[in-house]
Amino acid sequence: MILTKAQYDEIAQCLVSVPPTRQSLRKLKQRFPSQSQATLLSIFSQEYQKHIKRTHAKHHTSEAIESYYQRYLNGVGKNGAAPVLLELANEVDYAPSLMARIILERFLQEHKETPPFQVT
Repeated sequence: MILTKAQYDEIAQCLVSVPPTRQSLRKLKQRFPSQSQATLLSIFSQEYQKHIKRTHAKHHTSEAIESYYQRYLNGVGKNGAAPVLLELANEVDYAPSLMARIILERFLQEHKETPPFQVT
């Protein structure tokens, strides 16, 4: 089935109100049964990438990095087995892998070790 711009926009608009999880993808499939799983996954991925690119700068200010790092340390200090990184990333609406990178780079900076690469 050919996807029209209006259909794409409707799917993209629906994604704004759901978290980027597998359950959300299942709900999309239920709401748009005429679209293939691959089509929905592609739109889902594209829109999530756009969101991350739009909010990247906000998460890389020195204040944000320090706040995330302190919150991570406090969370791990309270319960070392808790999924602190995942919860923090979900709370601030950022990719867990990128949040882990922010925390790791801040940790290495604190311990006077140079990260293997620096992205500007």
